[in-house]
Amino acid sequence: MVVATSTRDVIGGRERLGGPAFFIGTALHLLGADAVVITGEGAVAERLRRLHGISVEATGGDETIFSIDVRGDGRTLRLIRAAPMDIRGIGRIGGNGPYVISGTMGEIPIEFVEEAAARGRVLLDVQGFVREISDGGEVVNSAALMRGLMERLGGSGVLVRGEKYEFPPECRGEGIIACSERYGLDLVMTDAENPFYAVIGGAAYRGHPLRGLQGEPIGLGDVFTAALGHYLYSVELPIEEAAALASAAATLKLRGRHPWFTPAEVEDVAHKVAVERLR
Repeated sequence: MVVATSTRDVIGGRERLGGPAFFIGTALHLLGADAVVITGEGAVAERLRRLHGISVEATGGDETIFSIDVRGDGRTLRLIRAAPMDIRGIGRIGGNGPYVISGTMGEIPIEFVEEAAARGRVLLDVQGFVREISDGGEVVNSAALMRGLMERLGGSGVLVRGEKYEFPPECRGEGIIACSERYGLDLVMTDAENPFYAVIGGAAYRGHPLRGLQGEPIGLGDVFTAALGHYLYSVELPIEEAAALASAAATLKLRGRHPWFTPAEVEDVAHKVAVERLR
């Protein structure tokens, strides 16, 4: 089950569907998965309802709105409006999980993550839990919030995924191994086309995404999260195989094609993603 925020993103003066609910739900549909997506009511929920295999349960609340300035492979976000999710009753719908949880700007309370972890397996994308607004009005990542989140979730069994820039400096690169030990958490860290890292149950891996494809970076992390959750929890592959497939799906999303990918394309590209065990 996916519990995720829907957004409307203003890019180049035009409004587009966005947010983890949109990208995760669409990616799961393309991978042939069946999933329940819990999100706010709005245009994203309506779009997802039309996708085979995806069932939508709308919560109280609306869609969060961002203004996004895309430059090259980077982006700058400004928050226009955050829409907290009403998560009452989600436990009844989701049962024992597994859960994929992802917000964008504090819409999902950390208490819900803890409650979900007490019921079953949880893959948490940290983006909506570690952001704050800078003095200039831009959305920025907080190392202090990330440290606090890892400390709070330590020992909970939650698998935490984030981008390199969402982790504190001491946790980046192979530093993720020490941070996994320090906080008692399984961690996955991605960094666009640069190496990704995963530390699961004490075993550490480094993967090398396929390079050379260029395109808009919006939604890539959400696609990685979707594919990782699918291959880990539904297909039950080992982490090194699931991460290679997740990396492949995110890379293929860069092409800007519709559909973004097919399961066969993801599997083909995953064979070109080298994953090495560090320990």
